Amino acid sequence: MNDNAEDKLAALESVWYDVIDAVNAGRTNGLICPECQHPDGLQVEERQGRVEVSCPNCKRVVEVQVNTF
Repeated sequence: MNDNAEDKLAALESVWYDVIDAVNAGRTNGLICPECQHPDGLQVEERQGRVEVSCPNCKRVVEVQVNTF
């Protein structure tokens, strides 16, 4: 991965940090897309130990590995 791609990934992770943190804490209701701010919120689905968070408006999909202790 080149520096430019790494910078873009870091920026994307920064934007989604609050959503990822909320999902890891078990708070999945009322999440708003940090990119497009769509009022219908984000869709959250658990799939094989991971959580997929998607925006119905901008179609961004983020996969979160939920921390289990």
